Amino acid sequence: MLSSSCTKSLSDLNVNGKSASNVPSVTLFTMGEKALVDNFTTTSVSIAPFRVLSQEWTENTYVYEAQYNFSAYNANAGWWNRLYASTSSTAPGVLTNLQAAKNKFASDILDPAVLRNDMIITDILEVFTFNLLLNTYGNIPYSQALDNTIPFPKYDDAKTVYTDLLTRLDTCIAGLNTSAASLGSADQIYKGNVASWKKFAATLKLKMAMMLADKDAATASKKVLEAVATGVFAANTDNANMTYDASASGNSNPLWQALVYGGRHDFLPTNLLVNTMVAWNDPRVPLYFTKDPNNSYSGGVPGAGNGYGLFSDFSALIQGQTYPGTILDYAQTEFLLAEAVERGIAVGGTAQSHYNNAVTASITFFGGTAASATTYLALPAVNYITAAGTWQQKLGYQKWIANYNMNWDSWTDIRRLGYPNLNVVNPPIAAKGNLPLRLTYPSNESGSNPANWATGVAALPGGADVVSAKLFWMP
Repeated sequence: MLSSSCTKSLSDLNVNGKSASNVPSVTLFTMGEKALVDNFTTTSVSIAPFRVLSQEWTENTYVYEAQYNFSAYNANAGWWNRLYASTSSTAPGVLTNLQAAKNKFASDILDPAVLRNDMIITDILEVFTFNLLLNTYGNIPYSQALDNTIPFPKYDDAKTVYTDLLTRLDTCIAGLNTSAASLGSADQIYKGNVASWKKFAATLKLKMAMMLADKDAATASKKVLEAVATGVFAANTDNANMTYDASASGNSNPLWQALVYGGRHDFLPTNLLVNTMVAWNDPRVPLYFTKDPNNSYSGGVPGAGNGYGLFSDFSALIQGQTYPGTILDYAQTEFLLAEAVERGIAVGGTAQSHYNNAVTASITFFGGTAASATTYLALPAVNYITAAGTWQQKLGYQKWIANYNMNWDSWTDIRRLGYPNLNVVNPPIAAKGNLPLRLTYPSNESGSNPANWATGVAALPGGADVVSAKLFWMP
């Protein structure tokens, strides 16, 4: 079985499996969960350059990532290493800790029903994490990836892994016992609420199913309908948020840590995002940005050395010390349902009704009012019936705006829906080609695991480890 459980970091990042022997299983779970949200939310281009790639943000002085140059800060290795494993005590790996927690639950948890829920919730987060890796790189170590006895794991076929991840989600959904307890306060997202995790798993299934829609419409439709029947997110109160702690800098919002506590001024909003939102009278403008020195809203040019203090900055809201990190939300759910309707999948409602729900959910989540959302949705440029372009364009632009603090999703939705078409509407200055469709494998993999790395590269279109290679779900 591809989904067999084991414990392993990768290649030269191996961690002694005995090192966590005296750490409670729930602590390991918390470390893995927090590492996932931290890395999903981080501003660091050496880990997650996706805010810059999607042009939610761009760079002030060091413009490498904005120009699609990853050699300076090695983001392709940073994302890989942080999700699989990390030797840093201050930056724990996601999968390493989640798997270590699963290995210890049986010795720490006495109630069989609670034990089962704890194992399943941890497995759901593993599926979420493998999904990030798979849809960033292509073929990845999976079946052998978490086994300490296999120092050089094989690369599994991406489509096969994806199918297995969906099967794991089905098993998780069926196995959760909403009448029993689970992780309690160790779970920083849902505080051990099993019903919430079941909704999370169903919503993740919906999201993953829609990724297949262009290449495997039958499977996508089947899995979407199953997810909706299980029960997906229905309100912002369902959002998978981790609310950060103001009492310690290391437990605070990663944006606050970098932009306020760290005092760095490396980033600013992009001209495309700011100008689009201002032109559409978007009520989120003051919730996303500050005004510039001219008392207007403006953004920087991707790939240019924009300088600090000349343009709008990020709002105090998202730089707040306790501002939450979100890994899955209701707005995404409604956008996916709108897309499902457009693709002829019988999820109920209309594309317009789901679109309206999604936009309203985003506006109210960021602090706007339902009334302001209604006014916004009535504008000809925003109204689903009168807005310009195909359904991909209408949904793509609004998802891009709504994904403001979900950087990997911003990049992925652009890769999947094609909008905004950054290669056309706002190509970065001195860009090294078009928007990357994937990240290349880390150099340590080609050096320490060359045979298996080579099979992963050979499976890419053209057999070359390049950012322009399409992944299995791309048309």
